[in-house]
Amino acid sequence: VKKLQKLDHKERLAKMSVSYWRYQSAYTCSRALWQREAREEACARWASTTTTATSAPATASSGPTTVSTGPPSEAPRDPKVVVFGGSGFVGSAVCQAAVDLGLKVTSVSRGGRPSFASGADWASGVEWLRSDVENDEGQWREALEGATGVVSTLGAFGSNKFMYKVCGLYNIKVLHAAKEAGVERFSFISVHDFAFPGGWQAENFLLRGYFQGKRDAEAEMAKLFHERGVALRPGFVYGTRHAGNVNIPLGMIGAPMEAVINRLPRGLATIPIVGCAFVPPVRVESVGKAALMAVLDPEVAGGPMNVWDIQKY
Repeated sequence: VKKLQKLDHKERLAKMSVSYWRYQSAYTCSRALWQREAREEACARWASTTTTATSAPATASSGPTTVSTGPPSEAPRDPKVVVFGGSGFVGSAVCQAAVDLGLKVTSVSRGGRPSFASGADWASGVEWLRSDVENDEGQWREALEGATGVVSTLGAFGSNKFMYKVCGLYNIKVLHAAKEAGVERFSFISVHDFAFPGGWQAENFLLRGYFQGKRDAEAEMAKLFHERGVALRPGFVYGTRHAGNVNIPLGMIGAPMEAVINRLPRGLATIPIVGCAFVPPVRVESVGKAALMAVLDPEVAGGPMNVWDIQKY
């Protein structure tokens, strides 16, 4: 800074431009490297699980030996991901992360391709299916055929009845359909388990339909997918939200809050009621990548994924 202050205006701008260019180049290279490494690693892990049964060595047996006369097993197919609510705030981040990794991705939503993605390069790599979970069951069920994993970002606010229908019943409906279609892994966007005194939960008195719907969907996922189902539990998700033609830069609030809260002891988040203020916000890009890797990487543990684990992506 002192060296820059000694320079005149033009020289200072030139120096700063070079520094910014170097930063942009480093960011672009690191992003490309993450895309390549993440794809290769996740796909290799996924492929290894599909060939375990056929590649396992023979073991001694006292019974008669059985020789298979059927056709050789097929080579592992490329991963296909189906994103429910893919045109929304979090869903579009999942779709973009999938396209960045070169995956085949289908978005299922009532709106189809969102207007804010009309000029985005990644949007052309998504199959945008305009379909309603409640009414167009036959249409979106076809999209599940051959899918490796399903990510559900379904959720909404409104009356308790409406919130429970979208956050709970719709997610449960998609869960059962994915299981019937033979989908191997499932992840969905739930909500942080905020601390309240006396063993109370948020669904007991706050946005009951929203919280109860998410929790019931989590329970159903555990029954159907066991360790292959992951419920992401973020708190405040920030990024650029699109409301019609208006862009809302939530990062102006979320990013500084995340930086400050991450410097504080994590235990503060467990304090009843007050602890809600110490749950760090998380970038929508991190949520999208975490949800995607949860259905691609077999090493991602099943069950709830807290906000601190989501931040790692």
